[in-house]
Amino acid sequence: MKTTKKQIVVRAYTPIAKPLNASIQKNSTMLLLGEIPYVNGDKVFNTKVYYIKGLRGMLRHAAMKLAYDCGIEVCHTSEKTELKDGTKLMPVGFHVLGSCDPPCMLQRIFGSFHKESRISVSADPITSISHKDYETNVAVQKVHIASETRIALSFDGVPIQDFRQSYFSGYFTFSIDVTQLTDEEIKFLIESLLYIETLGGGKNAGYGQVKLLDFDLQNVDIEKKLERNDGIYKFSEKTKAESIALDNIEDWRETVVSLHTRRASNA
Repeated sequence: MKTTKKQIVVRAYTPIAKPLNASIQKNSTMLLLGEIPYVNGDKVFNTKVYYIKGLRGMLRHAAMKLAYDCGIEVCHTSEKTELKDGTKLMPVGFHVLGSCDPPCMLQRIFGSFHKESRISVSADPITSISHKDYETNVAVQKVHIASETRIALSFDGVPIQDFRQSYFSGYFTFSIDVTQLTDEEIKFLIESLLYIETLGGGKNAGYGQVKLLDFDLQNVDIEKKLERNDGIYKFSEKTKAESIALDNIEDWRETVVSLHTRRASNA
């Protein structure tokens, strides 16, 4: 079976990020996926792997900032306009999630409560391996992972309220499947990458800073086969990625802003 997809592969770095995957009582920890083995020399070790949550939300908020900066009205993340006490929830430049017809740029890309997203954001799990050289048959990203117990409240030098937090530091890669998007929507999404600033919580404490290093827009050919070896059937998969370019991507902002301005003046 052969399939083809289009994806954006983004390489990034964070000095310290705290994606809050779970919050149970006093604990705020990353989502533990389990343990995998790896080999160093002639010895086998186990390491825990974790899921990076919040990548899609990070990208969506960056896209919202881009749209606002360009003067393009798009969906907000809320389907409510105000609270019971009259407090307004909808900022200027946004409308209720999913209320636009035809769909705005954000709804076309990210979907809404009743409309499926046309992209998917994924990343290989992260793990902390102390050895410099290692081998594993599982796709993982090597970073530094640590946790700490922080004291929120104390009395007479004795902690009476504390909580545990986990964070990671290092280089990581994530991919965005844009197979269903048009070229214009892909350009919008790529421009949105410039607006990414933080991942996860703890911004006031200095957590979550993200620096994007580079990206690659690719066509990926995937070939899956079913093979028999010594009486056992095995699945094999081969992928071939080819970098592609979009015309006039550097001029996207100027083009879309001028087009939006003309449409607004003619309305």
